[in-house]
Amino acid sequence: MKINPTLSSIVREIRENSLKERDHSRKIVNWVEDHRLLSGAGKALVLILPTRGCSWALSKSGGCSICGYIYDNPQQPDYDLMLKSFKEILNLKIEKGQKYSLKLFTSGSFLDIKELPLEIQKELINEAAKYAQIEEIVLESRPEYVTESALNNISNHINISKVEIAIGLESANDIILQNSINKGFFWKDFVKATKRIQDKGARVKAYLLFKPPFVSEYDSINDLLESVSKIVELGVNTISINAMSIHRGTYLSQLFEKQMYRTPWLWSLLHLCQEIKHKYPDIRLICDVVAAGSERGAHNCGDCDKKIIVILKEFTLNQDDGKLNEKIQCSCKTEWKSFLFSEKVSNSEILDIYR
Repeated sequence: MKINPTLSSIVREIRENSLKERDHSRKIVNWVEDHRLLSGAGKALVLILPTRGCSWALSKSGGCSICGYIYDNPQQPDYDLMLKSFKEILNLKIEKGQKYSLKLFTSGSFLDIKELPLEIQKELINEAAKYAQIEEIVLESRPEYVTESALNNISNHINISKVEIAIGLESANDIILQNSINKGFFWKDFVKATKRIQDKGARVKAYLLFKPPFVSEYDSINDLLESVSKIVELGVNTISINAMSIHRGTYLSQLFEKQMYRTPWLWSLLHLCQEIKHKYPDIRLICDVVAAGSERGAHNCGDCDKKIIVILKEFTLNQDDGKLNEKIQCSCKTEWKSFLFSEKVSNSEILDIYR
């Protein structure tokens, strides 16, 4: 995999120092939330499985420049406890008469056998298959783990048409993937994984990152729209816009603390959802903003934040773009427009600080 050696070395150094404070919790973090199923409104049962964490983040590359999920994973997972807890949670949280999406996340890749051995994957899928209320199962993975054997291991134990594989593509622009995010894969890898998933009869979800480091807000709007266009051509079923938020122990967090990065504007997210849903009405578009309204997440001036956050949440649940067109008046909208054309981000200047 090609990487940016300068960015990779910076990310690796930050990661090594931060991993010394790694959390050792082995509990499955879980919650139930409102969710937009393909069949309509429903619930999502979200589970964060305590694996060892993302192999890319643990590699010599240092992982992605923007992600700090690795710090929430234990160094030594307890698979027996994980399976026992998983069964108990499903039994407790899945209610009769309610439709669910089951999101089985690891803060890494579900299909990576270094995180979840094949036998553990099989046990988890088998247990989920027992519940008719679960209409869809969402599994996250980097594209390199989307192999024939990995997909066969799923299809052997559940109707694979229920399964959606979510890939953190972030951008269809290889320059951004390499020089901004240190992603470790490229657009062509996403395309190959997508076709492999679709050939097996499963669905694909693509995460797109809004406003990664070294990309201005204006340029990121354009990049995200271009990425959506390419993704739709592949027949991807769901697109999730992930507005950048600040994770501890990351390169981006250091830029943020040096006041060299501003998290995105909520106005931009509203604009993106309007544009995308208008052009591609059949796509399931998700915009669930982490840390919304705070300085470390997407925010406006503070006065209009809650109104836009509610609109984005309601749109995500009902997919009605009429909600997006609600007129919101706030003086900061003029400031946002001015910011779009004034913000300057220099890759080389920022990298020079760490040389």
